[in-house]
Amino acid sequence: MPERPRTRGSLRLTALAAALAAAVVLPSPASAAADAGDAGPPLETPVAELAAALSCSPDLRDAAKTPVLLVPGTAEASEYVYSWGYRKALREEGRPVCVIEALPGQGVGDIQTTAEYAVHAIRQMNDVAGRKVSVIGHSQGGLLAAWALRFWPDLPARVDDVVSLASPYGGSGFADVTCAAGVCPAFAWQFRPSAAWVGALTREPFPDGPELTSIGSRTDELIWPAPAATAYPGEVNVMVQDVCPLRAPGHMTLLADATAYALVRDALANPGAADADRVGTSSCGKAVFDAVDVPGMTRLLGLAGGLAEAVLTAPYTTSEPPLRPYARE
Repeated sequence: MPERPRTRGSLRLTALAAALAAAVVLPSPASAAADAGDAGPPLETPVAELAAALSCSPDLRDAAKTPVLLVPGTAEASEYVYSWGYRKALREEGRPVCVIEALPGQGVGDIQTTAEYAVHAIRQMNDVAGRKVSVIGHSQGGLLAAWALRFWPDLPARVDDVVSLASPYGGSGFADVTCAAGVCPAFAWQFRPSAAWVGALTREPFPDGPELTSIGSRTDELIWPAPAATAYPGEVNVMVQDVCPLRAPGHMTLLADATAYALVRDALANPGAADADRVGTSSCGKAVFDAVDVPGMTRLLGLAGGLAEAVLTAPYTTSEPPLRPYARE
């Protein structure tokens, strides 16, 4: 699968510069961006609230492998979507893992506010680990990571990969249905294909540095039409059916799907984005990936009702939240 070309700078050191480098500790690219005052818009959410939502494994500070941040989606507590699958698998691989335990207000509010949790988490992980981190996000979780990297200039230097599962970068028709009566929760307005939020996210290329892999399913009942809904222009957008044509995971069962997991692992383990040809068809005979705790996976069963309840009980508005100044053209 073709990958977006990257421009990598090179630096020629003179003998004098080499001698100085031996005696001086140079700042990381992320630190340099922050020192230059290019850290992006100030966060409006109190730091204490951002920090309270983040939970990390104790080996983050001494990370021998790239740490991974897991970001849940709308109405998804990480305990129910990641503890029995991705968190377990990544820990078994020896990777430090941090999770945003749950999105504020179940993620039904303005995504511009919710994205600040991803901004803080990436910065905190990178600062503690002293190395780049990777991000895996489901549904809204992938959007939060992409928005954070688009509008906070210090973040791309801190991130290796962003891998999303069922994230509607192009908006979803389901949101159009939800808002058809002219009133719906803030996040649903922003999920529409015609939303100003979607336009602001995708009007520029994804920032250089991190790789973005968007993974979706043609049988996702919430994120459609496929594959347009999960496409970020210029980035890899792969359906599990591109690898295994007969698979039919839905929005939530994609979290356990063996082929989706194979694509995630390929993205994390190799330079560049996931490559469907490189992944091959070995996962096609499995329903779920090997590390899944199947009894724990049953926690997914209650999430559809939880999402419906979150949408029904959320504050409804008659229009999309206005774009904040930093996101306007």
